Amino acid sequence: MTVSSGKGGVGKSNIVVNLALAFDRMGKKVLILDADLGLANIDLLLGLTPKFNVSHVLAGAKNFREVLVQGPGNIRIMPAASGVQQLTQLTDEQKLLFLQMLEDVEAEIDVLLIDTAAGISDTVLYFNLAAQERIIVVTPEPTSLTDAYALIKVLARDYKRQRFHLLLNLVTDEKESLQTYNGLA
Repeated sequence: MTVSSGKGGVGKSNIVVNLALAFDRMGKKVLILDADLGLANIDLLLGLTPKFNVSHVLAGAKNFREVLVQGPGNIRIMPAASGVQQLTQLTDEQKLLFLQMLEDVEAEIDVLLIDTAAGISDTVLYFNLAAQERIIVVTPEPTSLTDAYALIKVLARDYKRQRFHLLLNLVTDEKESLQTYNGLA
């Protein structure tokens, strides 16, 4: 499943980490793919300092398994790079490589959580189209609502995806929650 948003700073990565921890407590084997490929932070949130990241795989210097990092419990992480602009737009060959990498570990995991970048870039859309489930994180801020709506609209209109889970974050009370939800409805 992907965890995405139209706008940055809404808490996607923290939600991914917490979902991973919850699935791990349920006895599930979890893989987190940090798909915010140019501005990664899952490793930072978990206090990890990986030697290698997905950029090494895409460059052919390492294979997928060599780059995977063990996190807490049964959580494994495919760390992304930070400050590598070339990774923000994947080529068709790189997209195929991602699919092959994930197929290689599919039998070893129960849950794949993909922490995407914010926005509607080709890479964000690619990971959302590849996922079985899509979680869209939104906060009560007007730009978060507008940008989340734009992401949903593009996926629905252009790619015929009709199923989304909305996760309302940073909501202080039920009234604010309903206003946020109604802003997207």
